[in-house]
Amino acid sequence: MKKSALLTVLCAAVLAACSSNAPKTAATTEQPVEAPKAATAPIPAAGMSAAELEARKIAEERAALAKQSVYFAFDKFNVEAKYADVLKNQAAFTNAHASDAISIEGNADERGSREYNLALGQKRAEAVRKALVTMGVSDSRLEAVSFGSEKPRADCHEEKCYAENRRVDFNHKDK
Repeated sequence: MKKSALLTVLCAAVLAACSSNAPKTAATTEQPVEAPKAATAPIPAAGMSAAELEARKIAEERAALAKQSVYFAFDKFNVEAKYADVLKNQAAFTNAHASDAISIEGNADERGSREYNLALGQKRAEAVRKALVTMGVSDSRLEAVSFGSEKPRADCHEEKCYAENRRVDFNHKDK
């Protein structure tokens, strides 16, 4: 496996050297060689354009951000300080990508009426939205919605499941 990777790197370096007609100067020889990066790149990336690679990277970042949630105590909607890093990650990505928008999705556990849980989920989503706005995210790029208890992450009827369902999720999308 190592021999084939080394052979691939050497072939890429030879092809890169042969493809340029520009005369070499001292400045070009002092720059680092790009061939080792190609050897460490995932195989599916081979043959992808720079735009495709960038789109793939952004999609992977969005997927990672979608796995982050802010959790709440029973019957509460205040954002606890321990979720500051989650909010910073969400804000930094959104501010760095001008076409990005976030659907902030509030959830509640199954205890309480449907109407109450929808209202509580909305309050949780709004609290997170306000926190992101204070971090510089434009309010026009944020949408706070509530699913109440309609999208449980855990289905048991114990506190550990209830705690998992009292949350706000993030759904990043390209506007």
